[in-house]
Amino acid sequence: MYKLMIVDDELLMRVGIRSMIEWEEYGFQIVGEAGNGKDGLDIAIATSPDLIITDIKMPVMDGLQFIRETSNELKNCKYVILSNFDEFHYVKEALRLGATDYLIKSEITPASLSELLISVREKLQAEFENKDRLNKMPYDYSLSLSHLKENFFKDLISGFINEKDANTKANELHIRVKSSELVVLILKLNHFETLKKKYVEKDEKLLRFSILNILEEVIPSKWDKEIVIGNSSEYLVIVNTLPESTSVRTEIERLCSKMLASLKDFMNLTLSVGASTLVPGFKHLKTAYKEATQALSYHFFTDNRNVLFYEDIAKEPVREAVESLITLEEEQEFVTMWSSKDENQSGEFLAGFRSKLEGLRADEHSIRMKYIWLMEKINTQLTRPGKGEGFSFVGHSFYETALNGDNWVGIHQSMLEYIAYCFDVDSRFMRESTYSELAVDIINKYYAEDISLQSVANQINVNPSYLSRIFKQEKGENFISYLTQVRIDKAKVYLKGGKLKVYEIADKVGYHNYTYFSKIFKKNVGVTPEEYRG
Repeated sequence: MYKLMIVDDELLMRVGIRSMIEWEEYGFQIVGEAGNGKDGLDIAIATSPDLIITDIKMPVMDGLQFIRETSNELKNCKYVILSNFDEFHYVKEALRLGATDYLIKSEITPASLSELLISVREKLQAEFENKDRLNKMPYDYSLSLSHLKENFFKDLISGFINEKDANTKANELHIRVKSSELVVLILKLNHFETLKKKYVEKDEKLLRFSILNILEEVIPSKWDKEIVIGNSSEYLVIVNTLPESTSVRTEIERLCSKMLASLKDFMNLTLSVGASTLVPGFKHLKTAYKEATQALSYHFFTDNRNVLFYEDIAKEPVREAVESLITLEEEQEFVTMWSSKDENQSGEFLAGFRSKLEGLRADEHSIRMKYIWLMEKINTQLTRPGKGEGFSFVGHSFYETALNGDNWVGIHQSMLEYIAYCFDVDSRFMRESTYSELAVDIINKYYAEDISLQSVANQINVNPSYLSRIFKQEKGENFISYLTQVRIDKAKVYLKGGKLKVYEIADKVGYHNYTYFSKIFKKNVGVTPEEYRG
């Protein structure tokens, strides 16, 4: 495994490069990063990398001086230059100093980076053909180091490894945390079911790497830490307490705030954290993991605390499974609410519904099942049964929301919206509304979602071809034209507001591809979104 270092004064460039590929697959392990040549020189001398990817223009010490000074210390190190189009005179000087290759920042892609690494690796292998580095490693490094670390911590959490063996393997794998006072933090992405629909499998891997790299970057160096990817939605952060700390909880809260704020700033992601109590070493990691998991699960019952500590949760009364049978009183209250077709009354009904569950200290599963029962009860009351089932909230049916929603508050709010929607649908059918009117209503309310002629036709239980023909006859334009115009009109409002970036506006009106949005906008309005705003 060859050692690699990245030197660039732009944090996002460093994070972007790190996240672009899985380095270990190409035989490289990132051993250090720096924001200028001076810091880079100190780290390079300490870690002896085989390859350094460095920017040219940097504060304190630029890339050319960095290469000159590093070359005196590291005779066999290779250098790849990062540059912009207007910096070729610097690139020529860097190549003269011995740089192996260069990359134009604006043109870096996973493919170009992979191709370059393969080329550099072949050169390194040719030079070190008599030094079989990989065979000297105590573990099978055909697996990546990150996977070996992940397996190590999974073994600890499962209790499959004793303290003595744990310390030995920790040393061999260069684990950065010590078997002393430890805290386990579990970070979980909020609204992951919605988020992952924007990612195909390959992009989901990019999501994991990006989160991992940002966490590595923003956690201050004073913390001894290890970060393990549990899955795309969960990340395990294990830290030793700070020796000078007077309040472990205060320091952990600061650390969590920094991590959550950074992920929000860089990737617009929100997360929740479950924190364990302080445990004395690797032997107790299993207990700490259970505590952090339990603390995190309590996020379901609160919507105003992103960081939850086990020590607080342990004081809460135990929640229990609640009998799923519906009482006669609940049946009567439901019938009264439904007959009213009044949103205020439905709000009062749901408030009482929730209050009873809270009074019973119902557990999470029981609460979800109660809301699903209520959804099914509503669907049986519709004039056209089944019309509510296809209704979606940001890409999910209410059933999915009740089953997988992040917290009770969100599920409750979705139920309020669902009842209001069903009131409206039921009233429309009772007035014998046309299919095109129902389609228009859905478009006007949910234009920002991934709706189509097919999905709308499914919601109102009509053949798509028939809906297309009726829509054109009654509205004077086809379905796509109407949907596009609604989205463009909404975009104009956002553009006049001036607060959102254009790509954010595109996402808000249902276009998740900025380039396509810009093209459609210009075709319909005659100018680009930027020109319209100007």
